[in-house]
Amino acid sequence: MKALKIAIGTLLAVAIIMCSFTFLVKNELADMLNPLIPKKDVFVKIEGSGEKVDASTFEYTLQGINEDGKETTITFTTSKQLREEAYLKLATKRTYVKSWEEVQLNEMPAVVQDKIN
Repeated sequence: MKALKIAIGTLLAVAIIMCSFTFLVKNELADMLNPLIPKKDVFVKIEGSGEKVDASTFEYTLQGINEDGKETTITFTTSKQLREEAYLKLATKRTYVKSWEEVQLNEMPAVVQDKIN
């Protein structure tokens, strides 16, 4: 019985920590590790040449549209300068960008196509 109370107490403490981690901490590392944050695709159009961080890293901060049609500001880095006017599909978890790939306008959901131009 004592072991059961300890197990339940431990699970409750972990649940409280995870919930506070989800709602209070908003940075890339927290978003990457948190299993409660859903993965979403965000679509962006490259505008500008990005900010050169160092010899082989460029940082972009762009307005994006997720698959539900909601606008969001997203910041990500790349190892090369991206082509102006290119469309990208970013695999994200809130502020964390896991990966990106170039896509064509007709490959995006209709709600995104209407808003992105």
